[in-house]
Amino acid sequence: METKEALTRFLLKCEERGLSLETRRQYHGYLRHFVDEHPIIPETPYTIEQFLKKRGETPTKRGKWFKVLQAFYSYLEEFEGIKSPVPPKGKVGRPPKRKLVPTPDTEQIGEGSTMLTGKISSGGPSVSTSTSISTMEAVKMFLTSRKVKGCSERTLQEYGYYFKPFVMHFPMLPLTVEPIEDYLGSVKGVPETRWTVRRVLKALYHFLERRRKIPKDLFDWPEVKVPRKVRRVLDIEELRRLFDFAEDFQQKVILTLLIDSKIRAEELCYLTREHVHPDYITVTGKTGERNVPINPGTYELLVQLAAEGPLFRVNGRPMRREYLRVMLRRLMERSGLEGKKLGPHIIRHSASVQHMMFGGDLLSLKEELGHATTRMTEKYGQLAFPQVRQKHEEVNVLGKIAPRSPLERAICHGCGHKLTIEVTRVKETECPECHQVGSWYLPDYRTEGVRE
Repeated sequence: METKEALTRFLLKCEERGLSLETRRQYHGYLRHFVDEHPIIPETPYTIEQFLKKRGETPTKRGKWFKVLQAFYSYLEEFEGIKSPVPPKGKVGRPPKRKLVPTPDTEQIGEGSTMLTGKISSGGPSVSTSTSISTMEAVKMFLTSRKVKGCSERTLQEYGYYFKPFVMHFPMLPLTVEPIEDYLGSVKGVPETRWTVRRVLKALYHFLERRRKIPKDLFDWPEVKVPRKVRRVLDIEELRRLFDFAEDFQQKVILTLLIDSKIRAEELCYLTREHVHPDYITVTGKTGERNVPINPGTYELLVQLAAEGPLFRVNGRPMRREYLRVMLRRLMERSGLEGKKLGPHIIRHSASVQHMMFGGDLLSLKEELGHATTRMTEKYGQLAFPQVRQKHEEVNVLGKIAPRSPLERAICHGCGHKLTIEVTRVKETECPECHQVGSWYLPDYRTEGVRE
């Protein structure tokens, strides 16, 4: 169920129950951020916990966000049949504590140690293996290794996002294939989510295979097929129309910079005046620092925007990525665009496709986008559908086989004059009697049993 539609029905129900306009405005002011982050209504406590954590609310510190979500999910549970993942009291999404207790027939486990050499009991059932390790400890070792390797902070956060439910589900690391298969089957969401979870877990187990010599049989997991999707690309007219609906000078500069440089949203937010040069900008992204070329017109706009410090600000503070995403989404909706994934990334994606359509090469596009390899950049050479359509019209195999379009008997709407014309030229043919252009209709002679 879409969250936006549920929110509309929730506000109408509040109005029916006599809630004041100010209260309904407060509900809408809080829940519109929930709609932006979760287009589909989440039904797991873990998702609610993450949303509250971003707003500074923890299980021991409740505030306005928690109360608003309680009211919203109470309506959903009563009228929409959705079970509320927000408990009325108590902690949100925190698993019960489980203490590892050594069994009598084993040696004493050292304090703080999670590497087990014998049988242990976790809440009762015993586990016996020479390589037993807690899932939390394995994840910590993996993340430390990735941090030393040079992975960005954002990549480490994404790893932690996918590892957290796995740690909650398995206090001790599973060392057989069946529990992992069951866990992958329980992952909710689109196939892309299940594919990502599988990839992250496989990276963890490959690391442990090298570091702790766990069995290689654990890698025999079923493949997750992700259906191919056609990514949306904005054409030249749609990109040009965005400038007509920009509210201020800063929004126009943001559109200009995103289309010209194709940088990421976080790279744009971190940009300062010291990073701007007459023919290029220096940005810091997932692969480190890089120079991205810009046009002279873009440089002049950036110079006019700010003399020093952060280029893009909101109420005197540097713009955040989430604010940029919501701002561009609303701008696109005002321009007439519809869809779920509206934001800065679709501009980056569309500008990259247009770069390939107008004769750009993959190597230069790779450097502009900041990709580590050309493997990610190659998709922009394959997704230029307008170029494929143009080539299809130029080749026109059907035209070579059947040069002329089928002929049909048409009747003029104005004077009733009958004329035999080509089907593809109906809208541009002029009536010789009343001189109206395109005023034709094609009767179905098959129903009459006669064909002239």
